[in-house]
Amino acid sequence: MSLGDLKVALVHDELVRRGGAERVLEELIRVFPRAHIYALYASNTPFITVDGKRYRIRTTFLQKFPVWFRQHPRRLALLLLHAAERLDLSKYDLVISSSSAFAKGIVTRSYVPHISYCHTPTRYIWERHSGGIFEKVAQHFLKMADFAAGQRPDIFVANSKYTQARLRKYYRRESTVIYPPVATDFYSPAYTSQKKEYFLCVGRLTPAKQFDQAIAICEKLRLPLHIAGVGQDYARLKNLAGPATTFLGKISDEELRLQYRGAWALLQPGIEDFGMATVESLACGTPVITPAAGGAPEIIEDGKHGILYREPVMELLAEAINKFLQKRESFNPSVLQEQALKFSRSYFRSSLRNVVEEVLRKQHTGSTL
Repeated sequence: MSLGDLKVALVHDELVRRGGAERVLEELIRVFPRAHIYALYASNTPFITVDGKRYRIRTTFLQKFPVWFRQHPRRLALLLLHAAERLDLSKYDLVISSSSAFAKGIVTRSYVPHISYCHTPTRYIWERHSGGIFEKVAQHFLKMADFAAGQRPDIFVANSKYTQARLRKYYRRESTVIYPPVATDFYSPAYTSQKKEYFLCVGRLTPAKQFDQAIAICEKLRLPLHIAGVGQDYARLKNLAGPATTFLGKISDEELRLQYRGAWALLQPGIEDFGMATVESLACGTPVITPAAGGAPEIIEDGKHGILYREPVMELLAEAINKFLQKRESFNPSVLQEQALKFSRSYFRSSLRNVVEEVLRKQHTGSTL
């Protein structure tokens, strides 16, 4: 059976916003355009648009909760695995989950292969330090549930070697690494010389991104900073900001490309499991300043594609910015773009097809997946 003849289900955690995980899902849809798309819950308009075509999203009972409640996964944490388990996926030849939480916990028949693309093991379960007795009990239960969910996939695919190591640590599972797809044909350097005028932060406004560090340093040094993104941390970050910081909010891909091209460097103070914005910035010929942790060292060579610093603390970020300002003319946009091309959509598609074909081959021959 060819890949085009397969009945495929794509299962995503939640579709209420568009970030890196959702861009991976969009690429999965391009690989399997006839697939049925599932999510544990979605926005009030349960459709996803890819290349101008709308795809219906099939959801669970969680969709009945008010939208203000289901926008925060932690509120639904005790119900997420139950919702995943209730999905009926028996009619498909292949199921691919796109998971950073409980989508990996779906139940499939023994003859239906389940490949789970893992963006991260569930962060708010494994890397959150609880306070009171109730929180600790709930956290213990969630860890057991998430570990059980982590045993369900036949094959794990990790988005980086960093995530691969964490899959081994938390779920005791091995995995194959396929880096996320970045539109390196779209994100590219400007054809003409564009003036560089500011530092840039890109991503959801959450505490984990640590954009507050970038704001504090840029305000102190009076260096212009643009922040592209929306999220729960907006009010706090806005209160910290001064005249040097500009909040761009939610912007189009075209506008984001212009922002990358016009930046001195992308600042990523938080630890990323991979870092799609890092690759997008490099693809536009703009270096990156980020901690030498998470997936960043798999993308950036210090001094060649940007500046890596030891750990995500403000003092080291300040040192890295000063180091960058002294040598910023030495970064070659062509070298940066060449590095980004290693994480292209075509790489993702061919690597994914190889994994799927191997899984189907083993299934056909009766080998262990």
